[in-house]
Amino acid sequence: MDGTTILVADDNAFIRTLVKAALGPLGCGIVEAVDGEDALAAVSKHNPDIILLDVVMPKLNGFDVLEILRGEKYGLTCPIVMLTTSASPADIEHGARSGATAYVVKPFDKNELRDTVASLL
Repeated sequence: MDGTTILVADDNAFIRTLVKAALGPLGCGIVEAVDGEDALAAVSKHNPDIILLDVVMPKLNGFDVLEILRGEKYGLTCPIVMLTTSASPADIEHGARSGATAYVVKPFDKNELRDTVASLL
């Protein structure tokens, strides 16, 4: 999937490394963001084809970022996958209501994550 860009927004460097390893076989370019504000800047700069978004991040949490990206200013229609430990039914509902395309709970299975991303590209 050359030419495809994936944004991975997570404040944990180890998780970003695991995600990159899981998605490596897809052959996509991967851009990293370390917090919510960095994620918004990366979207503006790189125009990703899909976004993987943690909920618990500094500066802006993932739900805030999701709502901003789906809002009037950005109006993004690309898939946004919540990739997070925030797995309560209320969190999953919040993600769906705010426009998340999919919800993957950490710890994640690398094959499940790769299949989810591949199916959305």
